[in-house]
Amino acid sequence: MTAWDNYANAIKSGEIPACTRVKQAVERYFSDLNNPLYEFDKATVEKFIGFSLLCPHVKGPLRGQPIVLEPWQQFAFACLLGFKVIATGRRKYSSAFIEVPRKNAKSTVAAMLANWFLVMEPGQQDIYTAAVSRDQARIVFDDARQMCLLSKPLKKRLNVMQHRMIYPKSNSILKPLAAKAATIEGTNPSLAIVDE
Repeated sequence: MTAWDNYANAIKSGEIPACTRVKQAVERYFSDLNNPLYEFDKATVEKFIGFSLLCPHVKGPLRGQPIVLEPWQQFAFACLLGFKVIATGRRKYSSAFIEVPRKNAKSTVAAMLANWFLVMEPGQQDIYTAAVSRDQARIVFDDARQMCLLSKPLKKRLNVMQHRMIYPKSNSILKPLAAKAATIEGTNPSLAIVDE
């Protein structure tokens, strides 16, 4: 059994205390697993978890060490990336709202997701980190950029610049955008990470 399954079962049994929203997410997870309209792409979730090991921490005493996702984080990404609609092959979920207290590595994990979409998703991707101000939008972008500079496998695959990163193989791009900037109009992002 996977770490995310163990986490979901522990929430369901009450072994891990949880709020109503988390309990609802666990109920939805088990419901989706048993729904014939969806399939669970375990291989993609396992690849994502493996990819996290290529993305090092960028701050504090763990800087340079690989990110090891906690079971609750694995569960969140299993829900988001794992379920696909059988009829279309597309993901069931296209958005997520994750709220955790300060100092729980929100920006770090969001940066890892941005790097996943930049490098691992097929076809050209436009990925944006967005916030009210450009400085706020740069928090996740700068974490993603630092990860790529610290990770040899990522650094050799990407063109890492000051204000954008490009994956030449697919021409995918990651860049920060401020909500007030004119450049946000007309964008068609494959992934948008919106901070506060």
